[in-house]
Amino acid sequence: MSDAGRAATRLFLVRHGHVHNPHEVAYGHLPRFALDAEGRAQAHAAGVWLAGLDIRALYASPLLRARQTARIIRSLVGDVPLHRRRLLRESEFARHVQGIPWPEMQRHLPELYALFMTTPAQVTVGETLAAMAERLRRACLAAAHRYPGAAVALVSHRDPILALRLSLTSGDLDALHTTPCLPGSITELALDGNALRFHRYVEPHNEEGPPIAESPRETATVAI
Repeated sequence: MSDAGRAATRLFLVRHGHVHNPHEVAYGHLPRFALDAEGRAQAHAAGVWLAGLDIRALYASPLLRARQTARIIRSLVGDVPLHRRRLLRESEFARHVQGIPWPEMQRHLPELYALFMTTPAQVTVGETLAAMAERLRRACLAAAHRYPGAAVALVSHRDPILALRLSLTSGDLDALHTTPCLPGSITELALDGNALRFHRYVEPHNEEGPPIAESPRETATVAI
């Protein structure tokens, strides 16, 4: 089938659900940080939202919270292939702050924390936001090429998802903390030829208000 006659590939980037984290630790790549009841409900809502879209495959970051989210979604969208991909992992910057409680971050790493909170695009420790956007783009293109013309869901983490979204829209990676990407939210992309296009952002667990089609400037809680 020619590209003109082929259905558009739709990619749904799902942020994992809320994590059990009573001590407010920057959990990054640490093991055993699982979904809590709220996170399971968010994953379920995402699965319900995706269930009517004929999802053909699921991809997930190897981290526990993402794998749990993907399994819940799979229980609702059907017995589709579930692939694990390192390209969808948490930011490599997160390895440098993991284990530190967020309320103590400013005291432990004052300069790095200030840079991350004010101009995150300038952070080069571990991985830049531009590099994060590129690897998530590669993950999306690989999934699209494996399932052309299909709908595919990919479960990842806040910063990689936002890095890609911002690179496709405003280009302002410093808007990381003022662009919403709540746990359980879905960022929908479409593939035009070999180019990804941002379509919309939705919060299935929060049905108040219409889906967001642009990147609003609002305060977002940091949780990586």
